[in-house]
Amino acid sequence: MKKTRRLLALVLALAMTAMMTACGGSSAPAETEAPAETEAAAPETEAPAEEAEAPAETEAPAEEAEAAEEVSGDAIPIGAVLPLTGSSTGEFLKAAMEVAEDIVNNSHDLDWDLAKNEGILGGQKIKVTFADHQASADIATTEAANLLDQGVVAITGAYNSGCSASVATQALEYGVPMVCGSSSSASLTDGTTYTFGPIFNRVAANDEQESIEFFEYLKLLNEKYDAGIKKVSIAWINNSYGIHADEMFRKYAEENGFEVAASVSYEATATSFDTEAAQIKDSGADAVFQASYIGDLTLFAQAYSSLEFHPKAIVCYCGGFQDASFAQVAMDLGVNAYAGGQACTAQLSDKLPVFAYVNELYKAKTGQDIDGPALEEFASVIIAAQAIDAAGSTDPEAINAALKAGEFEAPYLITQKVHFDENGQNDIMPAVVTQLIDGKYEVVYPVDEYTTSEPVVE
Repeated sequence: MKKTRRLLALVLALAMTAMMTACGGSSAPAETEAPAETEAAAPETEAPAEEAEAPAETEAPAEEAEAAEEVSGDAIPIGAVLPLTGSSTGEFLKAAMEVAEDIVNNSHDLDWDLAKNEGILGGQKIKVTFADHQASADIATTEAANLLDQGVVAITGAYNSGCSASVATQALEYGVPMVCGSSSSASLTDGTTYTFGPIFNRVAANDEQESIEFFEYLKLLNEKYDAGIKKVSIAWINNSYGIHADEMFRKYAEENGFEVAASVSYEATATSFDTEAAQIKDSGADAVFQASYIGDLTLFAQAYSSLEFHPKAIVCYCGGFQDASFAQVAMDLGVNAYAGGQACTAQLSDKLPVFAYVNELYKAKTGQDIDGPALEEFASVIIAAQAIDAAGSTDPEAINAALKAGEFEAPYLITQKVHFDENGQNDIMPAVVTQLIDGKYEVVYPVDEYTTSEPVVE
């Protein structure tokens, strides 16, 4: 039966290969998301991160990915399928998950019962076992099946949304719950494409939630700062990440009374965006949205500046905006207009003591501040452990029921809690709008106790 399931899943994976989005995703190996690349002007790897320089990129092996490491029999096994070769992406996500494992297994001086206690279910440890999908839906299918065959009681990952869909397909076949950290494609939880809801749970905001928040932010700029934003345009990469972002952009622009001046797509293989940037400028847009990876966003930023195009705001769907190297690009160009959604920023450390503690543990492992995707993958392991504890059992069906039953304490997020709706989407909006102001990711929306700066209108 399992062989039949795996053959069916492989067929499904072929259809998913095109959907390689996470906080974006990749349409080609060079575009793999990477939470911490710090390459110069136009790096080719997506890399959301905060401030410090990341370790060097690793080379992808020429042969098929190595099989998942063997699941330990001495602890409660949780699987994690990540992009561990081809870029430094997965290594940073893995580090965040290892911090989560440490928080669960050992006693920490925090005002958080999960962290104070050693282990769950009366002292049992968890063990996160990692597998490498190399940003390939096919490999994600195989590696997820390997982990599930070894008896993991929950599975996490997979960063790229297409790979997350592959892993979820396997988890659904095995009846094992999946806690997805940072994949952003709304199709995973909106009920239009997949029916993973019975076993699927996603921590991150999806691109529809981000669109709603982005237009609320623009209305704030108009109402409080007299920004005069009326016409909006979008530049988007021609893959499912960009296509869906454009769809949500158009929908919510109209609903919020903004005129769509232009929608400009580009191919992942493009190496210059002067023409596209000129189209955006010629549209007369007061604000621009970007669904771009770090290399693309960097080139667009340089093109906008060379054209002396200075919109009131440039709002980014996760992706390249979260990359530490882009903060330096914006500083070098002298532009403060860039904003985008994030689950965290180091600027929140004074306001969130548990986040600050987690960030320090992560920084000790990686040399950099934790970014939004890494924190969301940290959360995926934490929530899996909380659900196991709440279930009082390692039975996947009981864990599934616990995931759907209530809220999970999350003192490392500004929301302080996570709750999954019937389709598995975290419906307590976990992201804030940050703006790159003088090279720092400042929280500018919503306006509440977690705001770290007023927005700057260019």
